[in-house]
Amino acid sequence: MAVVVEKEKEAVGTELKEVLVEPMNYIFGRIMEILTIIGLIAMFVPGIIYIITGKGYLSRDVVVKYWDLKASAFWEKVMGVKVFGYSWFLNHLSATDCLSIIGVCILAITPLISLFGAEIKADKKYKILIGILILEFLFAIFRPILMGH
Repeated sequence: MAVVVEKEKEAVGTELKEVLVEPMNYIFGRIMEILTIIGLIAMFVPGIIYIITGKGYLSRDVVVKYWDLKASAFWEKVMGVKVFGYSWFLNHLSATDCLSIIGVCILAITPLISLFGAEIKADKKYKILIGILILEFLFAIFRPILMGH
């Protein structure tokens, strides 16, 4: 039996209807909401600073000029290097354009963190399903690293 965490009133026509939210769904939604806001702020604030000032790891004009290329060709044209993995932005977090990518990373792992939160509050029957989803997410994240891609 589900425990009600929150009751909300939803307008349906002229009558109000109560909506019951189970703890597992509530915690999943709250984590998604909070981390999405944090990720967007972490992405947009440095991004806007980069656009306004033009001071970053990469020149704004050069980035725009080669934006349509594949990643490998882009890095060869812009920096004259072959880039593997994500060390290029992790080694330059003082640059606003690289700092902006931290927000993208937060947004990318938000569903995974939300699943961990939901699993804590889930009934036994859902724990296995959520556990499988978590393993799939982790495999998708680490497969390129483990397989050298």
